[in-house]
Amino acid sequence: MKVEIKKIPVLPVLFSVFPLAVFVVMLISALLEIFNPDVVFNTAYVISLILRAIQGTILFLVSAVFFLLTYNALCTLGIRGVQVELEDK
Repeated sequence: MKVEIKKIPVLPVLFSVFPLAVFVVMLISALLEIFNPDVVFNTAYVISLILRAIQGTILFLVSAVFFLLTYNALCTLGIRGVQVELEDK
């Protein structure tokens, strides 16, 4: 059975576990900077890592919302959406 995704709602994406998962990935990538040999580890550095993770999360979520709005607009104009083939079990 083929299913076409014609509209992806934005609010359920924003108010799900998706932003938390993005924040955890951004925090892990910021924490990997601890292994830099030039790091002076203090409170300001930890706060800057957390703020960098928050900034990356916000940028990623804004770009995801932009992508969803663009996808929905193109599907509204008549361009085919993503087709998924599902199998019954």
